[in-house]
Amino acid sequence: MTPAAAPVLAGAPAPAGARVRRELVHRANEQEVLVSPPRREPGGGYRSTTATDAVSPYYRDHPGPPLLDALLLVEACRQAALSAAHEYEGLSTGIAFFFNSIDLELTDPAALAAAGGELAITTGFEALRLRSDGSPKQIAYTQHCTTPGGEPAARASMAVQGVPKDRYQELRAYQRAGSPPPTTAELRGAAPRPGTLAAPGSVARTLAANVVLADLRTGADTVEATLAPDLANASLFDHDYDHFPAMVLIEAGRQLALHATGDPTAHVVTAVRATFPQFAELDAPTSVVAARREQWVDVECLQHGLPVTRMSFRVAPAGEAR
Repeated sequence: MTPAAAPVLAGAPAPAGARVRRELVHRANEQEVLVSPPRREPGGGYRSTTATDAVSPYYRDHPGPPLLDALLLVEACRQAALSAAHEYEGLSTGIAFFFNSIDLELTDPAALAAAGGELAITTGFEALRLRSDGSPKQIAYTQHCTTPGGEPAARASMAVQGVPKDRYQELRAYQRAGSPPPTTAELRGAAPRPGTLAAPGSVARTLAANVVLADLRTGADTVEATLAPDLANASLFDHDYDHFPAMVLIEAGRQLALHATGDPTAHVVTAVRATFPQFAELDAPTSVVAARREQWVDVECLQHGLPVTRMSFRVAPAGEAR
């Protein structure tokens, strides 16, 4: 067992390369931790630093510079905010969280591509309403990412909710009319991945383990696929889940959005907007549908004909972002 890290004093910088404790970012594996311990800023808010020198290869499996990765930044921003709320704002660690919305923009992709070190993430809470048991009724926050040279490179705003873990199963069974949901541990290995899995290069990946789409098909106005992630991929499923987590759905949206450009490895996602009206159930077939509109690709993940996730991705030629 990894010993708990020493607490970081308010205002004191974390040691170079230090990573926040896993329980503060709800991660089981050390290589999935992407940020340093947070510190309180004198003028308000909290500051973290990305820690990407020894992270999962998943975050390197794309063309282009490592930090020019919207999924890495979404996850790093999530971890920066949750760790600050746990460490300083009284948020209980015994919480099951779920996203309401995510809005991330790479305001200066060229600065990200050229960054020669880790990014600083500054977090400000717009709403942090906790119930008496320490669980969040609503957490909404904004963040700004800057390069080591102080250049603004990205900004984000996100909203999450949560319930105590001992009430979570009750909530999920209620949503499923009394039927308990299966888990990734139960389903892992139960069926082989489809032979119609998308070729990695067609979705801007190099490893099949990181491909989450199958049955790619092009219609008159849309591109469609079936959600088919590898449940054994520890970056997509860091611990046991009873639903498809938000990051898997965003990965599916990103892959289909890049595929819709017709030249996925020559494009990069420079903005993500996502809402999550329903849990995405593991035991329901999931269709992913994309439609392009100029610089944006709109994507929905559908189960039983209803959207469980709505997303929009701004795409740009990779050369313009470097």
